[in-house]
Amino acid sequence: MKKILLSFCLFILSVIAIPTLAADWSLVSRGDTQTLHTIILDGTNLITIGNKGTVLISSDGGSVWSPSNTNSSIWLSGITKQLNGDLIIVGEGGIGLISSAHGKTWTQMSFGVTKNLHAISSKNQTGYLIGAGGTFLTRNGTTNTWNTSSLGVTDDFYGVQDMGDGTGWVVGVNGDIFHLTLSGLSYAKITMATKETLRAVKFKDALNGWVVGTQGTILQTIDGGSTWNSIAINGVTIQTLYAVDTFGDHVAIAGDKILITSDDAGKTWNVKSLADTLDTFYGVVYKDADSIFAVGTDYDVSSLIYKFSASPVPVPAPIVPPVTEGTASVSSLIKLKCEVLADVNDPCKAVYFYATDGKRHAFTNDKVYFSWFTDFSTVKEVSATFLSSLTLGKNVTYRPGVKMVKFQTSPTVYVVAKGGVLRAVATEQIAAALYGVDWNKQIDDISDVFYKNYVIGEPVNSASDYNVIANRVLVGSLSENF
Repeated sequence: MKKILLSFCLFILSVIAIPTLAADWSLVSRGDTQTLHTIILDGTNLITIGNKGTVLISSDGGSVWSPSNTNSSIWLSGITKQLNGDLIIVGEGGIGLISSAHGKTWTQMSFGVTKNLHAISSKNQTGYLIGAGGTFLTRNGTTNTWNTSSLGVTDDFYGVQDMGDGTGWVVGVNGDIFHLTLSGLSYAKITMATKETLRAVKFKDALNGWVVGTQGTILQTIDGGSTWNSIAINGVTIQTLYAVDTFGDHVAIAGDKILITSDDAGKTWNVKSLADTLDTFYGVVYKDADSIFAVGTDYDVSSLIYKFSASPVPVPAPIVPPVTEGTASVSSLIKLKCEVLADVNDPCKAVYFYATDGKRHAFTNDKVYFSWFTDFSTVKEVSATFLSSLTLGKNVTYRPGVKMVKFQTSPTVYVVAKGGVLRAVATEQIAAALYGVDWNKQIDDISDVFYKNYVIGEPVNSASDYNVIANRVLVGSLSENF
């Protein structure tokens, strides 16, 4: 393979971030899996992929997301659409999935490598696939045959783009940027001033491109990669930026607790900071000039899908029957109003769920509460008379599929099923298969005094005995858990 070593200087451009306008990002889906890694547009369908073989498809513009059965439990990280319409997904262990039915059905495929695959890009009759340890594969022609090649390094690659004209781009650790030519048979390694890990690359045409990475790195070229400008944005400092997409002069960047957009090719920026959350976004895509979708995770516990609408349509206020002052309707979060000097142990601090069984159910702690709800914004203050009129029901238990739990004086780890049923996990290997390699960080302690809140069910003796997503979806509302 022919290679050329190029070296360029970085020019620093400081850009002022303008305040976010009325149009903004909003959460449209939470909790379908632990983590979603990327998202693409397939015609009018949006497709996102993630942990444990998860594929979600939306055909209504991102309002409803339906799972596609992949019969796989591997971590999925990259997806592309080929010229013939086939969708190809790549993931851990060199394994991939292919669909000729717009993602409705999938067949497993192998690329002849065993290292984790991070991203894939295919356009016209070419394609590039990259991964851990310098893994680099190419495709050229009408057949779906991928050939192992090399870019001369053993560092991890994370971002790739096939330009469709025999050229392409690959980025990775140590600030590496590779410009591919001759359908990947030749390449030029561009030595940058930065040594940050570069996570994603996107060229809107042959001249204009973007690269993003760790420590808030944003690089822009307007001359096909001959020179690169380092973009500095107020509020973007140490965050890792994982994804970038363009639509004409529109640019969207997604990263750790941050979402960034520009409507003028980077002259000005809108920054959406989520610094007070644990949200990280790994993928971003434009549906059109006015709609952007970002996918990721809330601390590798619940997956996230966010949507940015540049031209939001006003939603009429729902018609709600009048509620008498100091009361609330069923399926409400309720509490007493606190006096100014009320201390932390005052009964007014207790939050209850007013369920469809007509009873009020107490939350034993904030961890149980946040397994069901994201904040306290919908809690309604009620009168003491109304609260006392409601019979005290069972305590609220953990939402199924969100966390594993254990009691403080016992080493046994359980998954949670509907109705507060606890199922002991037989081995660490099963726990890892269900909740990932950091499964031991997905366990909450339960005080022994709440042992009777739960029921001990059948143990989980294999990963197939318990489906995290199915158990979570089975309980659509808290009332259904009693």
